[in-house]
Amino acid sequence: MLSTVVTTRRRGDTADRIHREGGKGKAGQPAVKIALALLLLAALAIAALVVAVVQPVLRKGPLWRGPAADPERLSALVHGLVALGPRDSASGQSRAADWIRAQLGDARVTEQHYAAYGGKYRNLMVRLGPEGERRVVIGAHYDARGPYPGADDNASGTAALLEVERLLRGAVLGVQVELAWYSNEEYGLLGSAEHAREVRGVQAMISLEMLGCFDQPQRFPFDALRLLYPGRGDYIVVVGRPQDMALVRSVKRALRTNGAEVRSIDAPESIPGIGDSDHSSFWRAGVRAAMVTDTAWYRNPRYHTARDTPDTLDYRRMARIAEGMAAWASAFSP
Repeated sequence: MLSTVVTTRRRGDTADRIHREGGKGKAGQPAVKIALALLLLAALAIAALVVAVVQPVLRKGPLWRGPAADPERLSALVHGLVALGPRDSASGQSRAADWIRAQLGDARVTEQHYAAYGGKYRNLMVRLGPEGERRVVIGAHYDARGPYPGADDNASGTAALLEVERLLRGAVLGVQVELAWYSNEEYGLLGSAEHAREVRGVQAMISLEMLGCFDQPQRFPFDALRLLYPGRGDYIVVVGRPQDMALVRSVKRALRTNGAEVRSIDAPESIPGIGDSDHSSFWRAGVRAAMVTDTAWYRNPRYHTARDTPDTLDYRRMARIAEGMAAWASAFSP
Protein backbone atom coordinates (compact mmCIF):
# COMPACT_ATOMS: atom_id res chain seq x y z
CA MET A 1 0.00 0.00 0.00
CA LEU A 2 2.77 2.43 1.00
CA SER A 3 4.77 1.59 -2.12
CA THR A 4 1.69 2.25 -4.24
CA VAL A 5 1.29 5.72 -2.69
CA VAL A 6 4.98 6.55 -3.17
CA THR A 7 4.85 5.42 -6.77
CA THR A 8 1.74 7.49 -7.38
CA ARG A 9 3.37 10.56 -5.85
CA ARG A 10 6.50 10.07 -8.00
CA ARG A 11 4.38 9.83 -11.12
CA GLY A 12 2.57 13.00 -10.10
CA ASP A 13 5.86 14.84 -9.48
CA THR A 14 7.16 13.77 -12.90
CA ALA A 15 3.98 14.93 -14.63
CA ASP A 16 4.16 18.27 -12.85
CA ARG A 17 7.81 18.72 -13.89
CA ILE A 18 7.04 17.88 -17.52
CA HIS A 19 4.12 20.30 -17.46
CA ARG A 20 6.29 23.08 -16.02
CA GLU A 21 9.12 22.50 -18.52
CA GLY A 22 6.68 22.38 -21.39
CA GLY A 23 5.23 25.65 -20.21
CA LYS A 24 8.66 27.22 -20.13
CA GLY A 25 9.30 26.11 -23.74
CA LYS A 26 6.05 27.62 -24.92
CA ALA A 27 6.78 30.82 -23.03
CA GLY A 28 10.16 31.14 -24.85
CA GLN A 29 8.74 30.64 -28.31
CA PRO A 30 7.48 34.23 -28.75
CA ALA A 31 10.95 35.59 -27.86
CA VAL A 32 12.58 33.34 -30.45
CA LYS A 33 10.06 34.41 -33.08
CA ILE A 34 10.67 38.09 -32.29
CA ALA A 35 14.44 37.60 -32.54
CA LEU A 36 14.10 35.84 -35.91
CA ALA A 37 11.77 38.56 -37.18
CA LEU A 38 14.28 41.24 -36.13
CA LEU A 39 17.11 39.39 -37.86
CA LEU A 40 15.01 39.12 -41.02
CA LEU A 41 14.18 42.83 -40.90
CA ALA A 42 17.85 43.68 -40.38
CA ALA A 43 18.84 41.50 -43.35
CA LEU A 44 16.18 43.12 -45.52
CA ALA A 45 17.32 46.58 -44.43
CA ILE A 46 20.95 45.76 -45.30
CA ALA A 47 19.88 44.34 -48.67
CA ALA A 48 17.81 47.46 -49.39
CA LEU A 49 20.78 49.66 -48.45
CA VAL A 50 23.10 47.71 -50.75
CA VAL A 51 20.62 47.99 -53.62
CA ALA A 52 20.22 51.73 -53.01
CA VAL A 53 24.00 52.26 -52.98
CA VAL A 54 25.14 50.10 -55.90
CA GLN A 55 22.03 50.46 -58.11
CA PRO A 56 21.89 47.10 -59.91
CA VAL A 57 20.26 47.49 -63.32
CA LEU A 58 18.44 44.74 -65.18
CA ARG A 59 16.82 46.53 -68.10
CA LYS A 60 18.84 47.70 -71.07
CA GLY A 61 19.32 51.38 -71.79
CA PRO A 62 19.34 53.21 -75.12
CA LEU A 63 21.71 51.92 -77.79
CA TRP A 64 23.71 54.48 -79.75
CA ARG A 65 23.02 53.99 -83.46
CA GLY A 66 24.90 56.99 -84.81
CA PRO A 67 28.55 57.29 -85.88
CA ALA A 68 31.04 55.34 -83.78
CA ALA A 69 33.32 57.08 -81.33
CA ASP A 70 36.94 57.07 -82.50
CA PRO A 71 39.64 55.98 -80.01
CA GLU A 72 42.35 57.44 -82.24
CA ARG A 73 40.65 60.83 -82.29
CA LEU A 74 40.29 60.73 -78.52
CA SER A 75 44.00 59.99 -78.22
CA ALA A 76 44.87 62.84 -80.58
CA LEU A 77 42.66 65.24 -78.63
CA VAL A 78 44.23 64.35 -75.28
CA HIS A 79 47.74 64.61 -76.72
CA GLY A 80 46.87 67.94 -78.33
CA LEU A 81 45.48 69.51 -75.18
CA VAL A 82 48.38 68.32 -73.02
CA ALA A 83 50.88 69.61 -75.59
CA LEU A 84 49.66 73.17 -74.95
CA GLY A 85 51.47 73.20 -71.61
CA PRO A 86 50.18 73.94 -68.10
CA ARG A 87 46.49 74.77 -67.73
CA ASP A 88 46.48 76.27 -64.25
CA SER A 89 46.92 80.00 -64.94
CA ALA A 90 44.65 82.44 -66.76
CA SER A 91 46.95 82.42 -69.79
CA GLY A 92 47.23 78.64 -69.84
CA GLN A 93 43.48 78.18 -69.61
CA SER A 94 42.95 80.80 -72.31
CA ARG A 95 45.20 78.81 -74.66
CA ALA A 96 43.19 75.69 -73.86
CA ALA A 97 39.89 77.47 -74.48
CA ASP A 98 41.12 78.71 -77.88
CA TRP A 99 42.20 75.17 -78.74
CA ILE A 100 38.80 73.73 -77.79
CA ARG A 101 37.07 76.32 -79.97
CA ALA A 102 39.26 75.28 -82.88
CA GLN A 103 38.32 71.61 -82.39
CA LEU A 104 34.63 72.52 -82.48
CA GLY A 105 35.00 73.88 -85.99
CA ASP A 106 31.82 75.53 -87.25
CA ALA A 107 29.74 74.61 -84.20
CA ARG A 108 27.82 77.50 -82.68
CA VAL A 109 29.88 78.26 -79.54
CA THR A 110 28.91 80.71 -76.82
CA GLU A 111 31.29 81.94 -74.15
CA GLN A 112 30.71 82.84 -70.53
CA HIS A 113 33.32 85.18 -69.05
CA TYR A 114 34.18 85.91 -65.42
CA ALA A 115 37.07 87.33 -63.41
CA ALA A 116 38.90 85.56 -60.58
CA TYR A 117 42.33 85.56 -58.93
CA GLY A 118 43.23 88.73 -60.82
CA GLY A 119 42.68 87.09 -64.22
CA LYS A 120 39.96 86.54 -66.80
CA TYR A 121 38.48 83.11 -67.50
CA ARG A 122 35.78 81.62 -69.68
CA ASN A 123 33.51 78.66 -70.17
CA LEU A 124 32.58 77.40 -73.62
CA MET A 125 29.10 76.08 -74.43
CA VAL A 126 27.49 74.40 -77.42
CA ARG A 127 23.74 73.74 -77.59
CA LEU A 128 22.36 71.00 -79.81
CA GLY A 129 18.83 69.88 -80.54
CA PRO A 130 15.48 71.64 -80.27
CA GLU A 131 15.22 75.21 -79.10
CA GLY A 132 13.68 75.90 -75.73
CA GLU A 133 14.57 76.37 -72.09
CA ARG A 134 14.39 72.72 -71.11
CA ARG A 135 17.76 71.07 -71.54
CA VAL A 136 20.33 68.70 -70.08
CA VAL A 137 23.93 69.70 -69.47
CA ILE A 138 27.01 67.53 -69.94
CA GLY A 139 30.17 69.24 -68.75
CA ALA A 140 33.91 68.68 -68.31
CA HIS A 141 36.66 70.92 -66.98
CA TYR A 142 39.66 71.68 -69.16
CA ASP A 143 41.99 73.19 -66.55
CA ALA A 144 44.63 71.13 -64.73
CA ARG A 145 46.24 71.20 -61.32
CA GLY A 146 49.59 73.00 -61.14
CA PRO A 147 52.16 72.50 -63.90
CA TYR A 148 51.16 68.87 -64.44
CA PRO A 149 50.04 67.39 -67.79
CA GLY A 150 46.56 66.52 -66.54
CA ALA A 151 45.90 63.84 -69.15
CA ASP A 152 43.39 61.88 -67.09
CA ASP A 153 42.52 64.94 -64.99
CA ASN A 154 40.89 66.17 -67.10
CA ALA A 155 42.02 66.14 -70.70
CA SER A 156 40.20 62.80 -70.84
CA GLY A 157 36.84 64.38 -69.96
CA THR A 158 37.49 67.33 -72.28
CA ALA A 159 38.29 65.01 -75.19
CA ALA A 160 35.31 62.77 -74.50
CA LEU A 161 32.99 65.78 -74.50
CA LEU A 162 34.42 66.94 -77.84
CA GLU A 163 33.72 63.46 -79.20
CA VAL A 164 30.17 63.52 -77.81
CA GLU A 165 29.65 66.82 -79.63
CA ARG A 166 30.77 65.20 -82.90
CA LEU A 167 28.49 62.20 -82.35
CA LEU A 168 25.43 64.30 -81.55
CA ARG A 169 25.75 66.70 -84.47
CA GLY A 170 22.75 66.09 -86.67
CA ALA A 171 21.22 63.58 -84.26
CA VAL A 172 17.51 63.76 -83.48
CA LEU A 173 17.29 64.86 -79.85
CA GLY A 174 14.19 64.86 -77.67
CA VAL A 175 15.46 67.72 -75.53
CA GLN A 176 18.15 70.33 -75.99
CA VAL A 177 21.63 69.17 -74.98
CA GLU A 178 24.09 71.76 -73.72
CA LEU A 179 27.75 70.75 -73.73
CA ALA A 180 29.97 72.85 -71.45
CA TRP A 181 33.74 73.06 -71.09
CA TYR A 182 34.64 74.61 -67.73
CA SER A 183 37.58 76.58 -66.44
CA ASN A 184 38.91 76.52 -62.87
CA GLU A 185 37.44 73.28 -61.57
CA GLU A 186 40.72 72.64 -59.78
CA TYR A 187 40.59 76.06 -58.13
CA GLY A 188 37.17 76.17 -56.52
CA LEU A 189 34.72 74.89 -59.19
CA LEU A 190 34.50 78.49 -60.37
CA GLY A 191 33.60 77.84 -63.99
CA SER A 192 30.74 75.45 -63.27
CA ALA A 193 29.52 77.67 -60.43
CA GLU A 194 29.26 80.53 -62.91
CA HIS A 195 27.37 78.34 -65.37
CA ALA A 196 25.05 77.06 -62.62
CA ARG A 197 23.77 80.60 -62.09
CA GLU A 198 21.76 80.03 -65.27
CA VAL A 199 19.96 76.80 -64.39
CA ARG A 200 16.46 77.74 -65.44
CA GLY A 201 15.18 74.88 -67.56
CA VAL A 202 18.07 72.50 -66.74
CA GLN A 203 16.62 69.03 -66.14
CA ALA A 204 19.86 67.26 -65.26
CA MET A 205 23.63 67.70 -65.33
CA ILE A 206 26.40 65.13 -65.87
CA SER A 207 30.06 65.87 -65.17
CA LEU A 208 32.71 63.91 -67.08
CA GLU A 209 35.61 63.74 -64.62
CA MET A 210 38.66 61.56 -65.36
CA LEU A 211 37.68 58.78 -67.76
CA GLY A 212 40.89 57.05 -68.80
CA CYS A 213 42.47 55.00 -65.99
CA PHE A 214 41.53 51.30 -65.98
CA ASP A 215 44.77 49.49 -65.09
CA GLN A 216 45.06 49.90 -61.33
CA PRO A 217 43.76 48.37 -58.10
CA GLN A 218 40.62 50.05 -56.80
CA ARG A 219 40.74 51.77 -53.41
CA PHE A 220 37.76 52.83 -51.32
CA PRO A 221 36.92 55.43 -48.67
CA PHE A 222 35.61 52.61 -46.44
CA ASP A 223 36.70 48.98 -46.27
CA ALA A 224 33.07 47.83 -46.28
CA LEU A 225 32.78 48.95 -49.92
CA ARG A 226 35.21 46.19 -50.87
CA LEU A 227 32.32 43.79 -50.40
CA LEU A 228 30.24 45.64 -53.00
CA TYR A 229 32.71 46.55 -55.77
CA PRO A 230 35.48 44.73 -57.68
CA GLY A 231 39.01 45.23 -56.42
CA ARG A 232 40.39 45.74 -59.93
CA GLY A 233 39.67 49.21 -61.27
CA ASP A 234 38.64 48.25 -64.79
CA TYR A 235 35.24 49.95 -64.75
CA ILE A 236 33.79 53.45 -64.85
CA VAL A 237 31.61 54.69 -61.98
CA VAL A 238 28.48 56.85 -62.03
CA VAL A 239 28.31 58.86 -58.81
CA GLY A 240 25.35 60.63 -57.26
CA ARG A 241 23.48 61.29 -54.03
CA PRO A 242 20.53 59.17 -52.91
CA GLN A 243 18.14 61.76 -54.36
CA ASP A 244 19.88 61.42 -57.76
CA MET A 245 19.14 57.69 -57.89
CA ALA A 246 16.93 57.72 -60.99
CA LEU A 247 19.42 59.88 -62.91
CA VAL A 248 22.35 57.67 -61.92
CA ARG A 249 20.44 54.57 -62.99
CA SER A 250 19.59 56.03 -66.40
CA VAL A 251 23.23 56.97 -67.12
CA LYS A 252 24.45 53.59 -65.89
CA ARG A 253 22.02 51.76 -68.20
CA ALA A 254 23.12 53.79 -71.20
CA LEU A 255 26.82 53.21 -70.53
CA ARG A 256 26.39 49.47 -69.94
CA THR A 257 24.23 48.98 -73.03
CA ASN A 258 26.92 50.62 -75.15
CA GLY A 259 29.72 48.39 -73.96
CA ALA A 260 31.21 50.17 -70.95
CA GLU A 261 32.00 48.23 -67.79
CA VAL A 262 30.20 50.37 -65.22
CA ARG A 263 29.33 50.49 -61.54
CA SER A 264 27.51 53.18 -59.59
CA ILE A 265 27.22 54.60 -56.11
CA ASP A 266 24.49 56.73 -54.53
CA ALA A 267 25.85 58.08 -51.27
CA PRO A 268 25.84 61.20 -49.10
CA GLU A 269 28.03 64.06 -50.22
CA SER A 270 29.90 63.82 -46.91
CA ILE A 271 31.81 60.79 -48.25
CA PRO A 272 35.11 62.07 -49.71
CA GLY A 273 34.99 62.26 -53.49
CA ILE A 274 31.22 62.11 -53.96
CA GLY A 275 30.93 65.83 -54.66
CA ASP A 276 34.43 66.64 -55.87
CA SER A 277 33.70 67.91 -59.36
CA ASP A 278 31.54 70.31 -61.33
CA HIS A 279 28.28 68.40 -60.77
CA SER A 280 28.22 69.69 -57.19
CA SER A 281 27.83 73.27 -58.45
CA PHE A 282 24.50 72.17 -59.88
CA TRP A 283 23.56 70.44 -56.63
CA ARG A 284 24.02 73.82 -54.94
CA ALA A 285 21.65 75.31 -57.52
CA GLY A 286 18.97 72.68 -56.86
CA VAL A 287 19.52 70.62 -60.03
CA ARG A 288 19.86 66.84 -59.99
CA ALA A 289 23.32 65.91 -61.17
CA ALA A 290 25.81 63.04 -61.33
CA MET A 291 29.45 62.39 -62.16
CA VAL A 292 30.99 59.81 -64.50
CA THR A 293 34.52 59.03 -63.32
CA ASP A 294 37.33 56.50 -63.00
CA THR A 295 37.34 57.55 -59.30
CA ALA A 296 40.44 59.79 -59.40
CA TRP A 297 42.75 59.27 -56.41
CA TYR A 298 40.92 56.12 -55.37
CA ARG A 299 42.46 54.44 -58.41
CA ASN A 300 44.91 56.55 -60.38
CA PRO A 301 48.34 56.75 -58.64
CA ARG A 302 49.38 59.40 -61.18
CA TYR A 303 46.66 61.83 -60.02
CA HIS A 304 48.03 65.40 -59.73
CA THR A 305 51.56 64.36 -60.67
CA ALA A 306 53.88 64.74 -63.65
CA ARG A 307 53.12 61.09 -64.50
CA ASP A 308 49.52 61.86 -65.56
CA THR A 309 50.42 61.59 -69.23
CA PRO A 310 48.46 60.69 -72.39
CA ASP A 311 50.18 57.32 -72.85
CA THR A 312 48.61 56.01 -69.62
CA LEU A 313 44.98 56.23 -70.80
CA ASP A 314 42.68 53.61 -72.32
CA TYR A 315 41.12 55.27 -75.36
CA ARG A 316 39.00 52.30 -76.41
CA ARG A 317 37.19 52.33 -73.10
CA MET A 318 36.83 56.10 -73.36
CA ALA A 319 35.17 55.63 -76.77
CA ARG A 320 32.55 53.35 -75.22
CA ILE A 321 31.86 55.97 -72.57
CA ALA A 322 31.45 58.66 -75.24
CA GLU A 323 28.94 56.51 -77.12
CA GLY A 324 27.08 55.75 -73.89
CA MET A 325 26.77 59.43 -73.08
CA ALA A 326 25.61 60.22 -76.61
CA ALA A 327 22.96 57.51 -76.28
CA TRP A 328 21.83 58.83 -72.89
CA ALA A 329 21.57 62.42 -74.17
CA SER A 330 19.71 61.45 -77.34
CA ALA A 331 17.17 59.36 -75.41
CA PHE A 332 16.68 61.70 -72.45
CA SER A 333 13.09 62.37 -71.54
CA PRO A 334 12.28 64.93 -68.81
